[in-house]
Amino acid sequence: MSTATGLMPRICVVGNAAIDLSLSVARLPSPGETTLALDSTSGFGGKGANQAVAAARAGASTLLFAAVGDDADGDRLVAQLNAEGIDTRHMQRMPCPTDLSIVTVDAAGENTIVTRNLAAANYRPERCALQEATRDGDWIALQGNLSAEVTAEVLRIARLGAGRTLLNPGPVRFDCLSMLSDVDVLVVNRVEAATLTAMADAARAAAALHRAGAREVCVTLGADGVLRCDRHGTQHLAAVPAEAVDTVGAGDAFCGTLLAALARNLPMPHALRWAQAVAAFAVARPGAQASFPDRATMHALLHAAVPQSVLSSVPYSQAR
Repeated sequence: MSTATGLMPRICVVGNAAIDLSLSVARLPSPGETTLALDSTSGFGGKGANQAVAAARAGASTLLFAAVGDDADGDRLVAQLNAEGIDTRHMQRMPCPTDLSIVTVDAAGENTIVTRNLAAANYRPERCALQEATRDGDWIALQGNLSAEVTAEVLRIARLGAGRTLLNPGPVRFDCLSMLSDVDVLVVNRVEAATLTAMADAARAAAALHRAGAREVCVTLGADGVLRCDRHGTQHLAAVPAEAVDTVGAGDAFCGTLLAALARNLPMPHALRWAQAVAAFAVARPGAQASFPDRATMHALLHAAVPQSVLSSVPYSQAR
């Protein structure tokens, strides 16, 4: 689908940006236990920024609405996002430290994350700026780092402006069920689906989230693939094989790529397959944004995941 102006849809991510401090450990510590890190790295993260980077590398024209602190880390983040080709004109500088995530990753690639989110918690995008920055048919994406009030408001603004919406409510900090009537695509992992619905069975949870209002529900299951639920029922997509090294950012790689795929009009099954391939690439490498494929690799993964006959049938100008 093209927008009313004849231009291809863009991706507008409304979320957060943070510095990631990653610590590698042999195993995750138990409560009260001190363990020694085997290695440490500092990089760029935040679910909003991660998804924007993935979308941009996948070829989508991408904007980021987010807040960072008025400090050197904020300067570094904005410079990095600009280098990725992301439109950062609407990012705000807040009188606080830039948000920080401390990530602990074990030998199996599993992780724990503790986040300081002062900038995100106090961020409220300007309604007029958001309306002026997006066109009919653009995709507006949100995660779980902003307040419930702001998340609901942005979804309503997108719906009133004929935008299309993707919500990835991680971390689950509030009940978003009442917002799902304004959500075109809901992406949750197995734990998030169970938390929102109190249902341990992922298929039942997906169906419940669809009944609550989301038009498409995607439940990511890691090595077990993805469940997709819409008005036609529930479908299971097998996983793309991967040897997990670090799962941090894999869900964001999935969401950003899925947004780019939908913006270029790929049918959902093929959009999901490309997103799965990119997430599988990411989990096999350490870091968040550092693990994402570059633009050339994104292009190669697209052509490996989606038949040329499908790519040729959708109107799209290749990535800038």
